[in-house]
Amino acid sequence: MALLMLAGGARAQVTRRNTQPSRPAPATTNTQNRPGPVNTSAATDKRPVTMPAGALAMVNGQAIMPADVEADVQAIIAGNPDQFMQSFYRDPVKETAAARTRGLDARTKSLLIEAEAKRRKITVAELIETEVTSHVPTPSEDEIRAVYEANRAQIGNADLDTVRPQIVNYLRGKVSERLYSELAARMRMTNTVTKGADPNAPNLAPGTVLVTVGDKQFTAGMMEERLKPYLYKMRLAIYQAQKNAVDKRINDMLLLAEAQRRNTTPEKLVQEEITNKKRPPTDADVQKFYAENKERITGDLASVRADIINYLNDKEQERVEREFADKLRASADVRIALKEPEAPAQAISVDDDPARGDSKALVTIVEFTDFQCPACGAMYPVLEEALKSYGQRVRFVVRDFPLGQHQFARKAAEAAAAANAQGKFFEYINLLFTHQDALDVDSLKKYATQLNLDRARFDAALDAGTYAAEVQHDVEDGELYGVDSTPAIFINGVRLQDLSAEGIRAAIDKALARAANNK
Repeated sequence: MALLMLAGGARAQVTRRNTQPSRPAPATTNTQNRPGPVNTSAATDKRPVTMPAGALAMVNGQAIMPADVEADVQAIIAGNPDQFMQSFYRDPVKETAAARTRGLDARTKSLLIEAEAKRRKITVAELIETEVTSHVPTPSEDEIRAVYEANRAQIGNADLDTVRPQIVNYLRGKVSERLYSELAARMRMTNTVTKGADPNAPNLAPGTVLVTVGDKQFTAGMMEERLKPYLYKMRLAIYQAQKNAVDKRINDMLLLAEAQRRNTTPEKLVQEEITNKKRPPTDADVQKFYAENKERITGDLASVRADIINYLNDKEQERVEREFADKLRASADVRIALKEPEAPAQAISVDDDPARGDSKALVTIVEFTDFQCPACGAMYPVLEEALKSYGQRVRFVVRDFPLGQHQFARKAAEAAAAANAQGKFFEYINLLFTHQDALDVDSLKKYATQLNLDRARFDAALDAGTYAAEVQHDVEDGELYGVDSTPAIFINGVRLQDLSAEGIRAAIDKALARAANNK
């Protein structure tokens, strides 16, 4: 449970697991298992050097093979909190099959819930509220304290009262998951479920039915579409682990070579070039960071001061290490063969959702958002600023993905749809993101007044749940595309990984160039 949503633009809010990407490992003073001396003269040798088959990288003519970094890769993977990531690394074929089985079970539950909601003539959200959310008890003090004690290493210096809301949400979420599964199990008794083909059978045609619930089917093609982002996520995590391990190995080799060139030890070189050049954070630095990030920080300055100091120290350590590593690499012949997996392009439906830009634009951006999600609120102005320079060349579509932990998100999405019906969608969501602390129904109606909407029409739609099914449809589509956090942004069907303004522009430019070449 992260206490600080720290730095670097918007962080995604997730429904279940929240993993943080690994960062490249810096030069290290660990002298165990070091490579032999590096031939530094190779840096100026212009003769072509052939990289051995299977090599991950070469440093001044010396190859780095998978076996050289396997221990580091395994350690990084073992530290990944995603248990499925660890399973995938050990046996990708077996874990992929298990993922299909889990995916079929999850979709069957969703179809059962949908069928029951249809039978009762209510929305899925109303059914879940009645059968699940309303039955979730408030966690006891003993339960809260047990989670606090079990997670002290991750919680840091924050006291129990500071993190109590997160712990309560976590415990309520666990109970909600159990009650949801129990509800789906009961629905099996009153709904017809017809099993189709084995999801792991070889060579299944996309139209092959895996399960039918009532009048709805789930096909092999739908399954594979859901599996695309999952498999990419796994492969990307493995690549990042390998890249971190290779970077560490390269830095170690160059550090050792530089120490030999200066006739000193690696430890003394690190002391001279890194330790002595670090600048400890000042009190002004801490206060500035807190002021800039307090909307995303749980607790007052006093309770999180130590965490902020540690964070700033880590960032300063990274900066100095990176600068020294870059300096060493600038005078070396470093070749990296490791290739980042390419993100899959998915067929993201734009449905009839609110949009800006030419419908025939070469690039279409689809964002799945949650109006109560702080990360979405932080992302909105960044995305707006990034899109300004593209004008009609880029189409921007907004779809709903209200997260279960956000009490007012789903109704806010319905209100945005009601505003869209009167031609004021983007003006309305700007108010929602500006006032994320006030998204109750009365406030939603007040914002309609501020925009001079027809209140009678707006209120009637909001009170009747006119757009509830539309919001649920967006959620179901999002789940199909592998959305499990917000904001989730797709550019021509490719999930955006870098949510900074620079990352957005780079992805748009790449998509524009690719689309132009394919014309």
